[in-house]
Amino acid sequence: MSCEFLENLSLASLVAPTSVEEFRSLFWERQPLIIHRKNPHYYHNLFTLSDFDTAVRRSPEYVKTANAAKAKNAKFSAAMTQGREAILAQMREGGTLILDHIHHQDEKLGLLCRVMAAETGYRYQTNLYLTPANGRGFSAHWDNHDVFILQVVGSKDWKIEKDRRVFPAKMEAMSDEGRELRGDVHSFRLEQGDLIYIPRGFVHAAECGAEPSLHITLGVTGMFWEDLMGAAVRAAVLQDEQLRAYLPLGFNSSPAEALVSRMKGIFRQMADEGFLQGVVDQYLDELVPQHDMEISGQILDHFQPKPLALADRVGARRGAVLRIHAAEDTVRVNYGARTITFAAFFREALDYALHQPEFVISDIPGELQDEEKLVFVERLLEEGLLVRKTSGQGGKITRIPSRRSPVAAGR
Repeated sequence: MSCEFLENLSLASLVAPTSVEEFRSLFWERQPLIIHRKNPHYYHNLFTLSDFDTAVRRSPEYVKTANAAKAKNAKFSAAMTQGREAILAQMREGGTLILDHIHHQDEKLGLLCRVMAAETGYRYQTNLYLTPANGRGFSAHWDNHDVFILQVVGSKDWKIEKDRRVFPAKMEAMSDEGRELRGDVHSFRLEQGDLIYIPRGFVHAAECGAEPSLHITLGVTGMFWEDLMGAAVRAAVLQDEQLRAYLPLGFNSSPAEALVSRMKGIFRQMADEGFLQGVVDQYLDELVPQHDMEISGQILDHFQPKPLALADRVGARRGAVLRIHAAEDTVRVNYGARTITFAAFFREALDYALHQPEFVISDIPGELQDEEKLVFVERLLEEGLLVRKTSGQGGKITRIPSRRSPVAAGR
């Protein structure tokens, strides 16, 4: 099914009608954002009750249930008869059904995560919460990561503390104490088509009224300053073998000034701009293979190859996270766990092809000959960086040369 929300997805459409500039300056990591759109069709076909039913029948690794009224949380295998019976029993008792990480199985949710990752740099995951009428899954709590709540079916009543309870450190978890709402709270009903952004550390709770609810929690896997600083320290240790030495004998009982002085010298060396530029470049390269890579169409293209024509339409694969490095003689693209290398004269064509949602092959800029354009596009299709669009009508039909053509440099 088509989904207009996904077709036009961006950070801007996710937080609309709030502007991206307002979201960045006033809400991101600062305070909750509650958006009432009065448009129940905003997420039309993004994820439906039928999709949820199908996801459970496809036997995910597990299905979780949560029922705050009965203080009961459980996890069941949906592949086993006993597990399926228990899931249905918990649901009929008012328990919330929870599907974690279904973006790995569902095409639409996978695209949601990849497109957001490509724009923002963070990785995303989806958890789905299906709550019966008058049900309540969890008691009040805060999360250690930021979340976007997309209300896709029905409605749910929410309460969120107006003041952040804690700004949690990376991987910090809330204890069992303090799981109640305190002080001033936002109290509202989230209707179908609405959204909440909740930064980490804000205590919140939700429950259903007279109608059931299905919402998507789009969780942010953040990249922290401590990660980048740690990368700088590791790079310094690799560069200077003296930093691999023990601390001096008796350091624990000696004056601290010597250690402080040595650390100041180390940090002064690390403050070199060239060193830090190399650290940042390496860190960003290391993030690329951590993102999900989508391969749809590549198996079919391999076993049922179709010739390309200059009039054919192709486009950059949506949600592809990559980095381009230009050198004197080559241009390399980091994508997935690979480095894909091209001759330097493909740089203009690469900049164009990897940033166009759709284009005609013959329109590729630069000084490439027709056959070079076709070989170039075939290479990008093979690597999964481009996807085929609707075929062009008419025009010169030129078959691509062998995939081993020397036009594009090897990996």
